[in-house]
Amino acid sequence: MTVALHRVQARGISATLDLEIGQLHSLVVHRDGRDINPWARVPWADLPDDPARFAPDMPPHLRRMSGDFFCAPFVLDDVEEAPAHGWTAGGRWTLLSDEEIAGGRRATFELTRKVAGATVRKVWTLLDDHPFLYQCHRFTGGQGGMPVAHHAMLDLRQGGLLAFSPKRWAETPDTAPEAGSDGGRSVLEYPARSTDLTAFPSTLGPVDLTRYPYADTHDDFAMLVDAPEGRYGWATALRPNERDVAMLVKPVTVLPQTMLWMSNGGRPYAPWNGEHLGVLGIEEACSFGAAGRRASSGENALTREGIATAIDLGAAPVVEIRTAMGALPSAADAALRMDVGATSIVLSDGTEVPFDGSLLG
Repeated sequence: MTVALHRVQARGISATLDLEIGQLHSLVVHRDGRDINPWARVPWADLPDDPARFAPDMPPHLRRMSGDFFCAPFVLDDVEEAPAHGWTAGGRWTLLSDEEIAGGRRATFELTRKVAGATVRKVWTLLDDHPFLYQCHRFTGGQGGMPVAHHAMLDLRQGGLLAFSPKRWAETPDTAPEAGSDGGRSVLEYPARSTDLTAFPSTLGPVDLTRYPYADTHDDFAMLVDAPEGRYGWATALRPNERDVAMLVKPVTVLPQTMLWMSNGGRPYAPWNGEHLGVLGIEEACSFGAAGRRASSGENALTREGIATAIDLGAAPVVEIRTAMGALPSAADAALRMDVGATSIVLSDGTEVPFDGSLLG
């Protein structure tokens, strides 16, 4: 199976885009003689087409789901026709430019479809010796509210320890994602809320959302609501067995929620077939959970508390969503916290790495 890919590279880091569906095919940080790649990729991504597994109406983002993808809208578009997670995660992108910049490289791609009337461009920046992919998604000419999210996915089959910038609470939606008659299994309580991420209600008793996996054979979803203080929100996922750490950074006022998708073999039906194991989605978002575009764009329980759940595409001629994601080798044995500055990030184990905060706006 031939897939259209484009690779961007700077000293110590490379990133590859799947142009057919706009997904991060791979992101590899080269440091200390190692290739660090903690991101997940579905086990069926490179299998040949099989109608028994890949139904014609299957959302396109599922075919080779990997690394990270940008959702506009997040999950459901119930305003205009689009696949799950929007055309940004299931439509074709074209390369506009890939050029050398001072100290690195920058590539710009454009989605071949409009989103809410907007032209969407994806800008990737890699800087020499920075262990981060800096991403910008730029909407030009759009109108209306749009829930958005990045959909980063970690391979935590051997276990991971998580840390987050301050959160106000965690909550689950009214209905479990695997509550139907198709054999799927969810274990968190739905609905439920907790201010303690280490003791979230579940059918197994309180579980610790900062350690993953916390149960066998389940598929669950929870929303973490950011505390408003601070410029940057962040998340880390330490993989002790692999001796590395993944890092996500966002402007917290633009993306005020973090969605956790906990996919550990809890979907026995195609295309999952119980094979999607130990994957944790850490999805930095501006959305009313997984409720979709209409609910996120109107008044809801979060907006009544002054928390944004959609981006106003008509607020300016150009609207940008910016994030950074990366990884490092690490010998730590406890979850790592981050102190994010304008020009560097210091991890709680003392590791300091270069970081360009201006690229997050």
